[in-house]
Amino acid sequence: MFSDPVVGDDFFGRQEIIDLLIKRASALKSGYRQNVAIIGHQQLGKTSILRHFLHLYNDPQTLSIYVEIKLQAVDYFVEQFTRSLLFQYLSRASKVDPTETLAGLSEKAVVSIPKTVARIEEIACLLKSRRAEEAYSRLFDLTSSVKQETGLNCIVILDEFHRLGEFGIKNAFSDFGKKIMVQKDTMYLLSSSAFSASRKILAEKLALLFGNFERIYLKVFDFETSFRFLEKRLGPLGIPDLLKSFVVAFTDGHPFFLENVASRLREIGLSKNESEVSRQTLAEALQKLLYESQGVLNQYFMKLVSPWTQSSSRGTQLLILTEMAKGKNKLKEISAAINRSQREISREIQELMAHELILKTGVFYRFHNKIFKFWLREVYEKKELSLLGTSAKAEDFLSRIQTGIDEHEAISRMALGDRVLKLFRLFNNDIVEFGEKKRRLPHFTEFIRTSGAAKRLSDAESGRIIAKGHGRCWLCQIVEEKASEREILDLVEHGEKNAPQATTRVLVALRGLDDNAKLLAKEKRILTLGLSRINMLMDIYGKVPIIHPASKEKPLEHVGACKASA
Repeated sequence: MFSDPVVGDDFFGRQEIIDLLIKRASALKSGYRQNVAIIGHQQLGKTSILRHFLHLYNDPQTLSIYVEIKLQAVDYFVEQFTRSLLFQYLSRASKVDPTETLAGLSEKAVVSIPKTVARIEEIACLLKSRRAEEAYSRLFDLTSSVKQETGLNCIVILDEFHRLGEFGIKNAFSDFGKKIMVQKDTMYLLSSSAFSASRKILAEKLALLFGNFERIYLKVFDFETSFRFLEKRLGPLGIPDLLKSFVVAFTDGHPFFLENVASRLREIGLSKNESEVSRQTLAEALQKLLYESQGVLNQYFMKLVSPWTQSSSRGTQLLILTEMAKGKNKLKEISAAINRSQREISREIQELMAHELILKTGVFYRFHNKIFKFWLREVYEKKELSLLGTSAKAEDFLSRIQTGIDEHEAISRMALGDRVLKLFRLFNNDIVEFGEKKRRLPHFTEFIRTSGAAKRLSDAESGRIIAKGHGRCWLCQIVEEKASEREILDLVEHGEKNAPQATTRVLVALRGLDDNAKLLAKEKRILTLGLSRINMLMDIYGKVPIIHPASKEKPLEHVGACKASA
């Protein structure tokens, strides 16, 4: 494990999710059962959320059963489930040793819940007689037994629930689903770090059941939360705005990477008696984390690529990853770069996507996190794939970090209109996906700047961009503040007066749109690009993201919202 779950005072952010879980748990007492599933990529803090919820929620009428599914063994899962149930029940009345055996817990609990203990013993006997499927099925009946004997409602928390399918149990999910459907007094709180696999389970194996689940797609921290997180973790060490912005862009607001960078920065900065982080300290921290063999992030990424470093592997996937890290992100480009057929490359890419190292956006392939891309390009390729490691020098790595900071500073000083214009110049009739919708990005050859909506922009001459080329035209308006109906109407009016009839109206709204503006934009068929979509395009075309601290939007690869069904 590369990071431990955090609870209590060390827990940071995610307050809306915690509040939601407490609300759903509290409603269970009133007879309203709403199950919840939390889905997100690795190291985003799902286990911390679950354990912090357990830390906060102590209701005398509710029994919380937490199981982290770690092994592909049904007997281990059954023991962990039953031990957790008995431990939580006994802990309500007296202190219990968390390392107590199942037999010891059963002996203590048999006096007050004899029927439940008897059923636990029956399940254990079924396992011993190799009747694992029956034991698995009857395991989920235990919460109903607890309800009958004690009147307590149960919350069953299964961390990494997708691993239920790895026990070798026939119809593992359908049996599980049938139990959930009839247990109205038991709330299920599930989590999974297998983003693609768990979504497939929800959509296919548990489609009907999960219509009754509230799904939370966990995302990285937004920019404002990332800044506050960094400041808190660095204290009492300060950090200049430029370096703070660089770190957030570099880590993409990912809490695991932010935590490790902040921890190393604080350690090095305090050892130097610095009052605030210097550029040199930041470079040294990243060197220790990413470049040195024992660095936490270096080891983490080495583990990610380990399936293809074995002698039995052809290593094509590693070549694909390194070429992508250097900027080749279309099938044709990757195929040509490593001299393999597109069919073969497509097959290997599917494997990388199954391991959730990369994802597809239209015709583009890109990384789930940018820091992994940086590591592949600046560390792994130079240390592992270069001739005798001749390119792997620590001083060169430090120099590249310093250069990266300088480039970030220069780009950050650019006007937003200039950055958007540079992005539009890179479009080449490529297809991208915004959610479930596909859109072609035209190849523009002519650009006109106007000064519309200047008072909403820091740069008075960056208000509007008219982009034309090959019979296509975009009229784009950029708004830094949260967009209202006024911006929509202004864009429509300007388009009617100054643009061709077939013009696509585009609103770049860095802080999103209010509800009325969203409805009007949909009615007027205006393409809206929030910060997440713009930064997704910046990532696709190899550009530095726009850091907008006040925005609450998150990157598109983690897109998703809480949805409930009664």
